[in-house]
Amino acid sequence: MDFDQLTEEQILQRMLDAEDVPEKVYPLNRLGIPVKLRGLKGQKVFALREECTFRSEKRGRIQERLDDEAFQCKLITVATISPKWDHPKLLEKYRASSAEGVLKKMLLAGELAALGDAVLDLSGFGIELEEVKN
Repeated sequence: MDFDQLTEEQILQRMLDAEDVPEKVYPLNRLGIPVKLRGLKGQKVFALREECTFRSEKRGRIQERLDDEAFQCKLITVATISPKWDHPKLLEKYRASSAEGVLKKMLLAGELAALGDAVLDLSGFGIELEEVKN
């Protein structure tokens, strides 16, 4: 695409029209099920990261620690279109109180990591920007 040929008005219109986020189906082969995920916008990803960041004071300094496991589970839960991880039958079987609890008890660690990475990829992480040549 020839980006340097776009007018300011065309650029503005494209930004105003940008509502959709990518969706994709990923197979969980071990379970024989498809997982349909959608990308998340920046505000949501940053809010989830903040929710999973814990702060403590040590020697007068604030230290931050991201709970990676909680962050991945929340990313997957929020980005999943189907299946419903918090279905009552799953909550009962896995004796969990939330979708995140079901994920932790049902999926293997690698499956959690792969789905979390898939959400981040759909959300635009890993995209490299190229400089527009004049």
